[in-house]
Amino acid sequence: MLGLVACGATPPQEPARTRKPAEPADVLLADAVRRQQGHFDVVQALPLVKAALDKAPDRPDIAWLYVQLCARVAGCQPESAEARLRRVDPKNAAAWLGALDRARRSNDVAAANEVLDAMSRSERFDIYWNALVSRIAVVLSADTAAQLGPTTPDLVTSSLNDTIGWLSAVSLPVFRPLGDACIRERGSNPIAAQRCRAIADVLLRGDSYVAESFGFGIRESLAAPGSPDAAAVARDIRRSRYQRDTAGQIIAIQENREKFSRELIKLMANLRREQDVYLAVLRWGQQPVEPPADWTPSGT
Repeated sequence: MLGLVACGATPPQEPARTRKPAEPADVLLADAVRRQQGHFDVVQALPLVKAALDKAPDRPDIAWLYVQLCARVAGCQPESAEARLRRVDPKNAAAWLGALDRARRSNDVAAANEVLDAMSRSERFDIYWNALVSRIAVVLSADTAAQLGPTTPDLVTSSLNDTIGWLSAVSLPVFRPLGDACIRERGSNPIAAQRCRAIADVLLRGDSYVAESFGFGIRESLAAPGSPDAAAVARDIRRSRYQRDTAGQIIAIQENREKFSRELIKLMANLRREQDVYLAVLRWGQQPVEPPADWTPSGT
């Protein structure tokens, strides 16, 4: 049992800054989340995200979000937005997910292999998780406060949770084609296995836990049982789960959740990776970064 500390305090704060008005594009994204009312409706969200992209055409986070929604709506063609994303963030493998899905749906093996090659040569696998969550949650909480009054409890925390839930619904399904290509078909040939190992490394350099989990899944599927590779990936998975679970426990016990949520949003606005936010929480909570020898995952 971990002795979690500082439950009544807040994490290290960023220097105070004058709050800037929300960017018009972020207002539109927040409106897309608000109108869902707990139900993920792609058709309703798509025009608002498209309007946001029109206002901020060089923002890769909005381009990525639009691509994912467009791909799920009949008649919407995401190819031009995908090309834009590859232009503004050429080192991001996530820009190739749509092309991979289309190639696999059409059984175009050569095209799918070309896409996988491009992904394997990328630097990282970003879905702009921290950027989108922090921007949208700030606008949502400010709008709710304006409507209901500043004394309404849990404005920031509920806005943060709503945003995370919505973006999770957007993000999780888009990795399925990659999982199919590199996990289900892992034994097809040595070249494919080598390419998928490279893609796993790219995923592990990504900015979200969902990308990391797929990277671990690919590494695990390619490692021979009982091999040094299998032991190494098991250690990495254990470390990641410990960091996430323990930071989550620290967050859950906070007495002033609103203040803590504001500090989390500040961290997300200043850190690229979701994992780095959890590491910051761990260090603030005076917990070790590496799992203790006797640590076991909850539920095991």
